[in-house]
Amino acid sequence: MEEERVTPEPSRWEVMARERNARVVLCNTPDTYCLTDLARHADRTVRALRNRLLITLSPEDVLPLLEEYRGVVLNLHEVIKKMCEVTELNYRVPRSVKRLLNSGDDNDRNEEKDQDEDSQ
Repeated sequence: MEEERVTPEPSRWEVMARERNARVVLCNTPDTYCLTDLARHADRTVRALRNRLLITLSPEDVLPLLEEYRGVVLNLHEVIKKMCEVTELNYRVPRSVKRLLNSGDDNDRNEEKDQDEDSQ
């Protein structure tokens, strides 16, 4: 008589890891644990800020916070890049950071264009 194989139900975490926008991070240091905790809270609050913008929150309250957050992310990118250079590890700039860097360039170009038009 053959035994029937019973496959266990996947855990909630396994199901969540299969989601399209999920990221699984293996934490090898306490520093990474801290960063993943911060990222989880940041994701929740950035989404709330964007969802509430112009509904219950004014642009004057939200936009400076989002810009500050963007600056912190780009600063972290720069620190990681330097750490990789010192340790001679390869650092591939994530696409999301490239987009942030490029969006900043677009804003800088628009500001320069506005200043040029004002000076004429």
